[in-house]
Amino acid sequence: MSDFNKIVQWLLYQEDSHTHPGVTVDLGDGAGLTRLGITSKNFGLAVPGTFFSTLPFAEAVQAAKQVYKNSFWNKFNGDEIASDQVAAPLLSFSVNRNVHTAVKTLQHVLLVTPDGVLGPETAHELNQKDPVIVAKMFRNEWVNFYHTVAQMNPNDARFLDGWINRVNFPYPSPLVPTDLYA
Repeated sequence: MSDFNKIVQWLLYQEDSHTHPGVTVDLGDGAGLTRLGITSKNFGLAVPGTFFSTLPFAEAVQAAKQVYKNSFWNKFNGDEIASDQVAAPLLSFSVNRNVHTAVKTLQHVLLVTPDGVLGPETAHELNQKDPVIVAKMFRNEWVNFYHTVAQMNPNDARFLDGWINRVNFPYPSPLVPTDLYA
């Protein structure tokens, strides 16, 4: 089965500041304070009260991991996915957009009923296929999704390069420090 701990470290690297790990910022995106990709607007009640201010980095990492596990990984049944190659981009897309959209995109690739729920049928179909091919097809559909979003919402076009960089960030990546988000 896929390895949440390795995948979430990879995700935290994507979500965090590479020059000042764990810094709290306000990105001006309406989500309030953000630390390790966790926003005060969406997850302020799911983290310790000091998460965005004085919580030590190592404790903030553990709190962020819990949010990612409970709010994303568990919602798409990540433990049922055999390959990290597929589970990693599915988690990243889920965090950047939402679980329902990410799973429907994966289901489209797998040619199963796109209901946005990674249930037994989707898991079975996924785990029978070559994960390298599925991951590549999934990432292609993910790019197409973002292009559609940018076309439909011209104000969001400013995010397109960042979204595409996220899609193309390889798993695993030698850029991710092995001990920073442990």
